[in-house]
Amino acid sequence: MSLSFTTTAMMVLVAGLLGASIAPDPSLATLPIAMTVVATAIATIPAAMIMQAVGRKKGMAIGILIALTGSGLAYYAAISSQFWLFIAGSMCFGFNAAFVQQGRFIILENAIGEKQRADGLTLALMANLFAAFLGPQLGAYGRDLVASPAGFAGSFILAAGVLITSMFALTFYRSSAKPIIDPQISKRSLSSLIRQPTFILAAGSAAIGYGVMSLVMTATPISMHEISGHSLDNTKLVIQTHIIAMFLPSMLTGKLLKLGYRSSLLFAGLALYIVVSIIGFGGVDVIHYWWALLLLGLGWNLLFVTSTAILPSTYTNEERFKAQAANDFLIFSVQAIAAFAAGWLLFNWGWASILKIAVLITCAWIVILLSIKSRLGVPIKV
Repeated sequence: MSLSFTTTAMMVLVAGLLGASIAPDPSLATLPIAMTVVATAIATIPAAMIMQAVGRKKGMAIGILIALTGSGLAYYAAISSQFWLFIAGSMCFGFNAAFVQQGRFIILENAIGEKQRADGLTLALMANLFAAFLGPQLGAYGRDLVASPAGFAGSFILAAGVLITSMFALTFYRSSAKPIIDPQISKRSLSSLIRQPTFILAAGSAAIGYGVMSLVMTATPISMHEISGHSLDNTKLVIQTHIIAMFLPSMLTGKLLKLGYRSSLLFAGLALYIVVSIIGFGGVDVIHYWWALLLLGLGWNLLFVTSTAILPSTYTNEERFKAQAANDFLIFSVQAIAAFAAGWLLFNWGWASILKIAVLITCAWIVILLSIKSRLGVPIKV
């Protein structure tokens, strides 16, 4: 799972920079990463259904094969400066991401009890630290590896190598999940599942976490490198720091989850998002970007890990594929809208507009979350 995530981490750095160079209009620079997210949203339900039909292992293999196809398309797009072909390759990476995201549910299904669930999520996200370092590194190293008009063609050759390695690692996977279906709980409709206050809290918090993070993160490489004139090395450092911050705190988050502090973690993540905007308003030096993206990653970690831990309490084992698909569709639809908006806002209204919208969305969700929590009473410990 972490090896497949490397391509997503690489695209965070590469997509906007390559897009800015080969796009027919500068405002379309973030379209490749936006379409990556759109493809993820589109594929969330099919990915869940495919895994339900053929199993988790074969489903993951299908996702990797799609990403390999994307590597080939993106490579050819880079050497021939074909923007729309690059969009197609980017979408293939997004389709694979939908399968990769199912990995966290595989962990939950194989875990026994809340403690194992928290530990499993912690270990999985910690493993993604490898991708956090390797992805942007591959993107930067591959920029001039193969001659191409705007660079980065070599990055996709390196990405293909990682995906092949991921396919090999997948052969060692053996499922130990033993589904337990509660006969006392009837199979509910999708509308009944998603109307639950706890489901809205979990899926909504994850969606807001991903949406705000995507809005700021997608705009950052272009704002830093293309607009503010910072070096590619500094831009890569900021992105790597951000992705590391998304996963490194997982050990602490997991321990707090085992103590039951779910509500506090959600509000802490949202508070960090507000601090991100405050720092961003302070300036556009490297240090401002670095701190903002560091805290953005930490805030995402608190929101996403906590939401993922809450979600299984909203469905039975036989409802899991349906509920998980609905959850991921919401998350990545919101992220897609944010990624689409990032480029347009940045080029038309500037970096400050990104930060203003981020803080407004965060504050609005805090109000909604307080309302939902008051309806729930005490199931989610503060």
